[in-house]
Amino acid sequence: MRKQNTLSEQLRVLLIVAILPLIVMIIALIGMLGNLLHEYSITLQNVTTASELNINFKDNLDLDMYHIVVQSSDNADELPLEEVEKAEDILKRLENTTTQKDNLWRLESMLNLCKRLKECMIDIDQTVLYDARMEKLENNIYIITEIIETYMHEYIYVEVHELGQIQSKISAKMSDSIKVILCVGVFIVVAVILYSMRIIKSIIEPLYKLCRKAEHLGMGDFSVAPILSENADIQKLEDMFNKMAERINALVNKIKEDQKTLRKTEMELLQAQINPHFLYNTFDSIIWLAETGQDEQVVEMTTNLSNFFRNSLSKGKDIISLETEKQQVESYLKIQKVRYGDILEYEIDIPNEILGYEIPKLSLQPLVENAIYHGIKNKRGGGKIKITGEEKAKSIQISVEDNGAGMSDDKLRKLQMKVWNNQSHSGLGLRNVHKRLQLYCGAEGGLEFYSKIGEGTKVIVTLPKQNQLSP
Repeated sequence: MRKQNTLSEQLRVLLIVAILPLIVMIIALIGMLGNLLHEYSITLQNVTTASELNINFKDNLDLDMYHIVVQSSDNADELPLEEVEKAEDILKRLENTTTQKDNLWRLESMLNLCKRLKECMIDIDQTVLYDARMEKLENNIYIITEIIETYMHEYIYVEVHELGQIQSKISAKMSDSIKVILCVGVFIVVAVILYSMRIIKSIIEPLYKLCRKAEHLGMGDFSVAPILSENADIQKLEDMFNKMAERINALVNKIKEDQKTLRKTEMELLQAQINPHFLYNTFDSIIWLAETGQDEQVVEMTTNLSNFFRNSLSKGKDIISLETEKQQVESYLKIQKVRYGDILEYEIDIPNEILGYEIPKLSLQPLVENAIYHGIKNKRGGGKIKITGEEKAKSIQISVEDNGAGMSDDKLRKLQMKVWNNQSHSGLGLRNVHKRLQLYCGAEGGLEFYSKIGEGTKVIVTLPKQNQLSP
């Protein structure tokens, strides 16, 4: 059996072939271009620093002084002396890095002008007559700021011109460097290609196979055959990868089992939401109707109760059509209508076009029950529940809205936190509906709540638009 060389050993030889010529070339290039780049950097910094002063300096200072003149302010603290001092600071910084004699003279001139500008500003502030203040503004301030602006434009022009000259020098040096790089590069490429042909089978192909194996693993395929390699590192990586795949497979299977258990538990909890009091009250209503001889109403109510439980069980299915869910809610509302009489009205308006989409069962009934017991019952004179459906571009939205008591903003926020963040054991039905919607539909599904005290509450169920939800 051939000896398995490590990846580091093979790469070390490859690096030696490639890196030594590169090091020599880089050192020579750095030494050749270092001074030019340093000079270019300083000049560019000067242009950038000068731009800080040049941008709106004249306009802002002229406008500030005009406002002071017009308002006849006697408060010297309102003078924009800080703007001038800021300009002086910039000019002094430029003096430390500027090498052009003409620009040094301009910087010195602008510093003197700034000093004169502050004197003129103080003089205007101490002048009482408006006409005199305006004359000094126009003949002193405006002229000085214009001269400073002109000098700064000339300064920037000279520095930018110098940048162009430095760039030309760099381009010339780079042209020479490129020729050297090409020669050295050809040598390196030939050497690397020759050596790479020797190690391609021991490194490149196993790595490619390992990548393909990772892709299969990402798609849930854990049955990819082992990869054999002459490279010790890649073989070790392959062995560890296989162990990781085995653990992931075991964890995935465990998660699937846990999710099945979770769904079963949540379904049991949701079915437990069918309040025993609801059954007691329903049977009491049936008995009362029978005693009063209302046989047709007894048959209708018993039929609705039977349909309600039939749809609730749905032959053990977790996912049912929206049409079946609508029938289940309608049966529930007809039963409650007999009990509450005129204090409960309802309307169901779900377009036929969306009835074929699927929804986790018992998603709407807990919302309707919540609307009755926490909305309609708490409002004097009764109220109305309206269930509507709407088709969006990528989703289906079902809203359950009542005009009951509603709730305050604070109470609404608390309800949202309970349902969305599992912060309380109360609101179990709503929280389980929200969790199941997200379990079957992903992050796009779930419940949204809107309410105003005294006006009612609206709950929106969002379902991704797809024919079949992933169980």
